[in-house]
Formats: sequence, structure tokens, C-alpha cells
Amino acid sequence: MVRVDVLVGREVERELLEAFVLGKAGDEPVLVIRGEPGVGKTAVLDMAADIAASQGFRVLRAAALEYEADLKFGALNQLLHPLLDAADDLGATHRQALHVIMGLAPGAMPSQLIAGAATLALLQAAAGQGFSLLLIVDDVQWLDLPSTMALSYAARRWNGIGIRLVVAGRAESDDGFTRSGFRVHDLDPLDEGDSDALLRVAYPALTANVRRRLRADARGNPLALLELPVAFESGGPPATLPAMLPLTDRLQRVFADRLAGLSEGTRRMLLFVVLAGAENSVTLEDCAPTPQGLADLPLAERAGVVRVNPRTGRLEFRHPLIRAAVIEQSTSAERRLVHRVLAEAFDRDPQRRAWHLGQAAVGPDSEIAASLEALSQQMIRHGDSRRATAALLRAAELSTSDSDRARRTARAAYLGTLITGELADTARLLAQVNRAEVRETPSLEAAVAAAYQLLNDEGDAITAGRLLLATIRVHDRDIGSGADTMVEALHTLLYIGFFSGRRELWDDIGAVLRRAEPQPMATLSLLHNIFADPVGATAEDLRQLTAALDGLRFSSDPVRIVRVATAGAYIDRIGDAREALWRVIEDGRNGGAIAKAIEALFLIAQLNFFEGEWDSLLEVADEGLQLCAELGYTLLAGPGRLLRALVGAARGQTDAADLAAEELLLWAAPRHLVTYAAYSSHIRCVSALGRSSFDEAYRHAASINAPGDFPHYGPHAVWLVLDLTEAAARSGRGAEARAHAEAAVTAGLPELSPRLRMLTTAALALTDPRDWRRLFEEALATADSRRWVFDCARIELLYGERLRREREPAAARAQLTTAAQVFEQLRAIPWLERTRSELRAAGEPVPAEARGPGLTPQERAVAELAASGLTNKEIAERLFLSARTVSTHLHRVFPKLGISTRSALRDALAPQRD
Repeated sequence: MVRVDVLVGREVERELLEAFVLGKAGDEPVLVIRGEPGVGKTAVLDMAADIAASQGFRVLRAAALEYEADLKFGALNQLLHPLLDAADDLGATHRQALHVIMGLAPGAMPSQLIAGAATLALLQAAAGQGFSLLLIVDDVQWLDLPSTMALSYAARRWNGIGIRLVVAGRAESDDGFTRSGFRVHDLDPLDEGDSDALLRVAYPALTANVRRRLRADARGNPLALLELPVAFESGGPPATLPAMLPLTDRLQRVFADRLAGLSEGTRRMLLFVVLAGAENSVTLEDCAPTPQGLADLPLAERAGVVRVNPRTGRLEFRHPLIRAAVIEQSTSAERRLVHRVLAEAFDRDPQRRAWHLGQAAVGPDSEIAASLEALSQQMIRHGDSRRATAALLRAAELSTSDSDRARRTARAAYLGTLITGELADTARLLAQVNRAEVRETPSLEAAVAAAYQLLNDEGDAITAGRLLLATIRVHDRDIGSGADTMVEALHTLLYIGFFSGRRELWDDIGAVLRRAEPQPMATLSLLHNIFADPVGATAEDLRQLTAALDGLRFSSDPVRIVRVATAGAYIDRIGDAREALWRVIEDGRNGGAIAKAIEALFLIAQLNFFEGEWDSLLEVADEGLQLCAELGYTLLAGPGRLLRALVGAARGQTDAADLAAEELLLWAAPRHLVTYAAYSSHIRCVSALGRSSFDEAYRHAASINAPGDFPHYGPHAVWLVLDLTEAAARSGRGAEARAHAEAAVTAGLPELSPRLRMLTTAALALTDPRDWRRLFEEALATADSRRWVFDCARIELLYGERLRREREPAAARAQLTTAAQVFEQLRAIPWLERTRSELRAAGEPVPAEARGPGLTPQERAVAELAASGLTNKEIAERLFLSARTVSTHLHRVFPKLGISTRSALRDALAPQRD
């Protein structure tokens, strides 16, 4: 077992022990620590010893042993032996009693009263020599009764003396110290956070999904957390962990020893229970195979193997690892026999029958292999992604032909990459496929797995697209079949097209997808018609999406949930899938569909961005990005990196946002990933707009799509409709701004979502010289406009700017004040400063100490912008003034502030800010 010097998650126990040892909690003589085996009782006792030693205590320790439980005073002998020299100063009776207890003198064992009094006298004598004493006894469930009684007798009488006793025992034990009424502290298992921290300290190389599985099996037991990885430590953890993790010798002693005293019938009943309930959450009573088996359950309960759940009143295993112990103590022949019996018992349940037949099989069987393959697909739809891959791998093992074995192994590789986060295992499985592949026709399953790995691991969308297109063409006759593998191939092809963003690749992909003619309700159709090409979406497409989103309430299929939610990503429909996405996230956190959980986290993060929940966005995006880093999903991290950087850009964290944009672009450029390049430009555009660098913002926005154009298969352009229009209008490109706003209407953006209608209407208001007031009011009156917090505040800022420009300062201040409040809540500092500058220019009262000598509000606004480094032209664009007017204001400001140069503005204004 790996040594961990830091005791993780025991801060409460440290405080408790410090208070107890130092007498801060009163004059309690004894503290009993109770807990399950392996929960860390001995480690807590070690901590008590360290605390006491650091305070000058003398520490005496003993550990009760099971085989000495009948040895009178055995533990007392061990504990007091270091104090034997002090016994010479005791009275004859006590000295004689102790010598007999220590085995140093012949004679009958002393009575309990004499033994207790002698123990007290010896401890008092030792404490009188200037030492405080801490006595520690471990495993008191095996402490012999005479030692227990002697120590209890002494403990009740050493009050006021510097002596403390800490004992530890199992939670279910009936020890004498607990019965005597001494203080008891139950040592709980570690929570999820502390369990993960312990694994990170002990095994830093473990991936997130392996840690999750270990936490699920260990259930907070520190010994299990530290011991379970030992089984695969030498070769590194496998990407796919077995259904039952093997137990080390220490864990066998802790968990399997409980089974040793059970009858053969009880152990056989427990094996039935484990194998029957391994794949679903049924109760022990439901799994007991016969009435006699049900009668055996109380025997298992008395042995501490099972217990009654206090919440449900039903029996459950005391710890999940006891299930593993039951499996390990059985033979393969016994397990196969039980699986055969269960297969017959579940004759009317095809799924469970197929599973048990697969486990009972001893050699290739084409019929069972086919059943397991079908079962795998059903498990995915029901949200049991971990066992879906296991079922498919078992089907591959039982395949009678090399081609079927290769095909099923390849599909298992794809499912592991797509769903369960096992990208690292794909290469190994594909190598098996290459060795087993004997057909002349390329395997579509292998091509899908290889393409998905190329896309996610290396970001090589071009190679992945060519590989998959070529293989699909070989299987041309199956394109419209609706077969699972072909459908997955087409989905993978669509994602390749999205991240690539290259027109020539989309032409080829579009041709294939049109030939497939997916059913209208299929997620493939929704993704192609709405997500990949929102400007091409029809009213019927939107109705189908609404129906699909509504159906997610009853779905447990993580793949379908994420795909349907993704279909609505660019048209603001993620909120309709919020609850379903959180189900996927929780499933991933519990070790299920981790890859889908990553996508769900980023979809929730996107929703948080537009709804103004930016701190929550950072939490979920960081969780997803950490998983991407641990599992190797480099490409999949893109949306999380984009959203995190957009928050940074809006909050004025310019350096961090620019770095994120640069990293995205550097990764995208050699791989020709147009979408990644768009992410980079989007970040820089938002950053530049906040700083009123409109010319820079225009260049970045126009690099995503040209003004006046919303191309097919360029979905990211719809998000920047207002950004590009504002940047164009404020940088002297009025014609481009008008063309873009009008193109948004022509492309149908207002029909796609209320938010896009609001943004498009605001873009029109920016470019309309006559009807701007009505358009701004209409934009802000859009249904749910306040839901889109940041966008709504931006429109209020633009409206307020226009009102001030039209010399309506009171109306301008109303809009600007509301916008400033939102920007302040979001901590969008550049936008807040821009709004406050507008407020001052609109005549908002400025405290006398902040005005400067005789500065008007507009002079003050111009001076502050000039002090920030903006040129006269940039100031004019921002305040809707002419460059000449800006120059005039500055000429008036300089003598009022007593300065003669622009460079002195910052220092001259600083005292007034303070």
C-alpha cells in the first residue's frame, strides 16, 4: 500500500483529539473511536499519539489481538509493561498483583477489584514522576474482559490527574468501554471530495474515471481507496476497470474474513444475490433464489455481512467490497453454474437472460454473442453505458468468426470513446481489430472508432473525414438502413464537419447525409438541419426539435440527451434540456457516461453564460476541462475553453483572454479547424468591444463571417450578429453595419429564438436613422429579454448612448443606470466603465471631490477616456462626438487641471478619483 503522510479528511478528529488530550473538553477520562474496518481508526490513534507527544505526554500503546481475546489481562500486560519500574514503589498487594499480571511472579490472577486498583496505582505513580500519560488501545472488540474492566475501573478514578485513554474498535462491536458510558466518536467514511483528494495524493497518475470507479467501490473507506489500485499498480490502471475489482490480501482480511464462518448454503445464497443483482438495483431479499435462501439472510446479518438500511428497512451489503469478496471466494465453475440457473430463471426477461448466458458460456457461441450485442445497444438507451461496453466486449469474446469478433471489438472501442471516456483504450482495442480483421471490405465499426479517436485525440478532422467518407462509400448500400453502426458513422461525420468548418468537406458530408434521408425525429436530422446549419432550419425542423426536447423528460439515454440538447445549442434551446443534462452529468460523476457528461457540462456552461450565471459557468466549465485533460479529449475541450475565456474577456481579464484565444488559434491553424478559429476570434471581439476598440472588434468579427452574409454551415456567425453590427457601425462602416443587420432578418434569425430576435432587432436599431427608438424598445420588450442578462444590458447601453447623442439625457440615464447595475453584478468591468462614462456624459451628478476644477460631465468623460490611452478618434466613436469636439474639450480640460500634456492626465485625475 502507498504510504500517505498526510491524514486526509480528518480535521474534525484532529480538533476533537487536541481538545481531549489537553483537557479542553472537560475532564473526560476515556474517548472511544468507533468505525467500520479500514475506515482509519488506527491512523486516528496515530494522530492522537503525535498530538500527545508534541505536548510532552508519555504515550503507551497496546493492540488487542483476536487470538488473545481469552488470555486474561493480556492487553493490560502489553499496555503497562513499560511502567514496570514504577511498580517497585507501590504497596505489596498492588505490586504482587501487577507482577502476576505481567507474568513475573507465580500465583493466582488477582481479582478484578485488586487488578483495577493496582492499575490505577501504577498509572498514578507514573504520572507523579512528571509525565502526563496517554494510553492507547486499538481493536478493543478483541480486548479481553479482565483488561477492559481494570482499565475502566482505573479511568473512573484518575480524574484530575494527567492521564487520558483513547480506544478504537469496530462499529458493530459490543465493547466494554461503550457499555460503560464513556464518550464515543463515530469515525465516518470520507466524503467524495476527501476520497478524491486521498487518491490524488496516493496515486497521482489515476485518471478521473478510474478515480470515480474506485470511490464508488470504496465508498469512503480509506484502506480500500489505498489498496484497490495496488492490484494494477505495476502495469498502470487499465482504461476499462473490471466489473469487480480484485481485493488485496489486506482487503481480503478486512472484508472476506467475515464470510469464513458462514455455512455453505449461506455463501451460495450470497453468490446468487451478487450475480443476480450486479446489473440493477434490486434488494437482497428480491435476489434470494429460494425460500431457504431467504432464510439464510439472518445468518449473514449476524455475521456482519449484510445489514438493515435504516431508511428503507431492507437488507443491503454492509460494504460494496463484500460483494467482491463473495465473488473472489467462489470458483469459476460455481459462478457459471449460478449464471446458468439465473438465465433459466429470467427466461421471460431477454436482457437479463442474455447477460447471464454470456457469463455462463465457456466457449464461442454465435447466438449468445448476437444477444449480447443487441443487449449492449439497449443498455446504452437505458443509460447503463458502463456495462454496455462490457457486454459488447463479451460478445466479441464469444464470436465464432474473426470478422464478427473484429467488428464487435471495434464497436466497443467506439462506445468507450464516445460515451464512457475511455479514449486511451481505443488504440489497444483497434490494434486487436487489425490483427483479427480478415475481410477484404473495411470494417465500418473500426473506421468509426479510428475517426473518433483522430478527431478527439489529435484534432485531425481532415484525415478523420476522409477515412470515414471512404469507408461509408464502400458500405454505400447501408447508408439509409438505419443500422446502429451506420447511424453512428453519420453522427461522427457530422461532428467532423462541424469542427472542421471547411466548405468542401461539408459538401461531401451533406451529400452523404442527404442520401441517408434520416427520419424527421432522428437526432441526426436535428443536428444537421439546426445545429450545423441554423440559417437553413425550417419551421418543421423547429417543431421537431421542440418535440424531441419534450421527450427528454422520459429519457435516460445520455447519448440522445446530449445530442438533442446540442441540436438546440445555437438557437437558445438548451434550457429546455436542463434537467436531462444534469442527469447525464450526475451519471458521469458516478462513473457512467463520462464523455457525454463533459459535453453536458459545457452545454450547461453555455446556458450559464447567456443567463448571466458566470460564476457557476466557471465551476462547471472547469470540471469539464479537467476531465478533458485527464482523459485526453483535447478537441472536446474547445467549447469549455471558449466559454471560460468569454467570461474573462467580458470581465476585463484581457491578458488571460488573449492567451486563451491565441492557444485556440495555434491549435486550430495547422489542423484547419475553422470552428476553433471562430472561437478565438469571438473571444477577441468581446474583449475589444468592452474596451471600445471597435476597429479591432470589427476585424475579429468579420473573420468569422463577412458582413451581410450568414452562410450555411457557419453556425457560430449567428451569435455575433450584434457584435459585428456594433463594431461596424462604431468604426465608420455604416454600410456594412446596415447590410449585416438586414441580412440577419433575411436569414431568418428572428424566427430561430427570442434572444436572436432581440439581438437582430437591436442591430437594426443601431443602423436605422429614423425608427431607432421603436426598434430599441421592441428589442428590450422581447419575450424573456431579462433572461439573457448580458445581452440585454448591452442593448440598454447602446440605447442609452443613442438617447444621449439625441440630447435626451434623462431617458439616457434611465437605460444606462439599469445596464450599469447588471454589469456591476456580472463584474464586467470594461462594460461597467464604458457605461459609467456614458452616464457622466449624460449629466449624471458627480461628487464635488471627483469633478475636478470646473470640469463639465462631458469634459470629465473625455478626460478619463484620454487618460486611459484612447485616441481622439476612438473617444469620438465611443461618445458619439466629432474628433474636433473631443480636441476642443481637451484644450479646455488641460488648463483647468493645471497640466499641459496628455500624458499628465492620468496623474491629474487620480487624486480626484481617490
